Amino acid sequence: MSKPVKNDSVERIDPALEHALQRLGYSSFIGSQETCVRAVAEGEDVLALLPTGAGKSAIYQVASLAREGVGLVISPLIAIMQQQVEALQGLGIKAEFLNSTQNGAEQNDLYWRLRHNDVEILYMSPEKLLQSSVMGLLEDVPIACIAVDEAHCILRWGRNFRPEYAQLGCLKTVFPGAPIIALTGTLLPNKEQAIANALGLQAPRIVRESISRPNIQLKVSQKKRAKQQLLSFLMKDAVAQPGIVYCRARAKSEELASWLSSKGISATCYHASMNAESREAAHQCFAKGKVQVLVATTAYGMGVDLDHVRFVVHMDLPLSLENYVQEVGRAGRDGRAAQALLFYGLQDVMQTWQFVRQEQMEDEFWRLMSCLEHTDCRQNVLLEAFSESPKEACGLCDRCRSTSKQHNVTIAAQKLLSLVHHTRGVVPFAALIQALMGKRTKQVMNYRLEGHALFGTGAALDEIQWKSVVRSLLAKGYLFIQGLTPFSVGLGEECRALLRSEVQLLTTTDWFYPALKDTQEWVKPSGNWQKLLQWSVTNRASDYLTEKQLHAIFESNPTSIAALSRLTGLSKDILSKLNASDLFNEQVSEKLDV
Repeated sequence: MSKPVKNDSVERIDPALEHALQRLGYSSFIGSQETCVRAVAEGEDVLALLPTGAGKSAIYQVASLAREGVGLVISPLIAIMQQQVEALQGLGIKAEFLNSTQNGAEQNDLYWRLRHNDVEILYMSPEKLLQSSVMGLLEDVPIACIAVDEAHCILRWGRNFRPEYAQLGCLKTVFPGAPIIALTGTLLPNKEQAIANALGLQAPRIVRESISRPNIQLKVSQKKRAKQQLLSFLMKDAVAQPGIVYCRARAKSEELASWLSSKGISATCYHASMNAESREAAHQCFAKGKVQVLVATTAYGMGVDLDHVRFVVHMDLPLSLENYVQEVGRAGRDGRAAQALLFYGLQDVMQTWQFVRQEQMEDEFWRLMSCLEHTDCRQNVLLEAFSESPKEACGLCDRCRSTSKQHNVTIAAQKLLSLVHHTRGVVPFAALIQALMGKRTKQVMNYRLEGHALFGTGAALDEIQWKSVVRSLLAKGYLFIQGLTPFSVGLGEECRALLRSEVQLLTTTDWFYPALKDTQEWVKPSGNWQKLLQWSVTNRASDYLTEKQLHAIFESNPTSIAALSRLTGLSKDILSKLNASDLFNEQVSEKLDV
């Protein structure tokens, strides 16, 4: 639960709200909390769109305690219910949860307490609430307010959709006198009305806070040996810092966590196929700092309340712009500097499209791609996507810090679109690019493109640049994917203006996060980097060596004191003082299994 701090409001807090705040251990509200609580206290419905760290839980807890009756909190996660209930009970609040983990006797005892007004806040999953026996019981209990947490679940489709969320529209009918507050983190403005309609909210007060997170440095890198790029990031920009690495596939999260561990990075994984005990153990291990990196699927997200996360890395494309902003927002919740790095390439775009098509999330995905392919400051691009006014360029993101100029690739785009039209959209991008570059590959010959008038007319661009053109065409809707097996793309209506040069297509040079060099491991993989750091700390090597030099030692694989002296510029006497021979002695002993 985020703890509010003192604000500068001169308006006196209502006594009932002030008493509720004090019972929860708070002295005042932060941000938009007071606006939301006042509205609910006065009987209004509220749609609160507040980012991670805005203190959403405090809003419905204060409102529940300030009004007559029991406050109902609908949450999708049992673990979060239990954590909040334990914290509230520790403060003397009569809070309970009702879920599938309780036996019959426990549930009967809770029912008795509800009938005798001995419960102030009750947490439930939507599945439990909608059971006829539970709904019938609650109809006879005075309800203070109803909080629907993670309300964006109402609009989810595909395998992650919770159909019971879509049935919560009945709450207004069953409990007409209870104000409803729907809370969610990141939601595009065009979805506000959809949530309000789904819940039957009556002229709701909409409270939205900015998604701006100026303390997070946003970077997007094209993929080129992604695992080595990640390892390089963890050893250079995120040295010994805790963070989350997101992968889409469960198997990939396990494999990547194992691989990082083999490289000396302490890591564990978290995904939905793990049992509840294993997931909680992984979470606690990361939360308590026992591992540096948590490699997770999107199952690790809702309800996560950690202030120490310094970075978030995406190894796969998120499925939507909202998902991206929410997941990036897990970093830097304490307001300190944090980093967000996303890796992707053209192949990732194609594979993710296939996934989002099954999930009925194509529009959301292309909205994300439009932002990622935009050439302006990444913070401002996100603000505009959420209908917020752009600010001064952040100066931190890869776009702001890039020294490369924008490139007008309109003519190149026209050539590719013309070739798509000629081939009726059934030739893969790889063959089209090879043909434009004048390469007589097997694919080009199979499709008989070597005789086309456009063959070789795009040799001025290399393959990386051509892939950038394709991504931009897809992101802006000039091209759209129809299928991958068999391959099929179509021309969007917007491409007519581009073909007539009525609009221009601009791109920037792709940025690749530098991968680590391929070097022979000079200590056992299970502890190479950590052992180097331990040696540095133990011998106070930082008095003589910079962090950059430590990375140079790791990558260059010196095998003797003389080689280490040449690499670092330190004399043999100083290296002897630093016990540098321990590095090589350890290497020898490990090789001999001594």
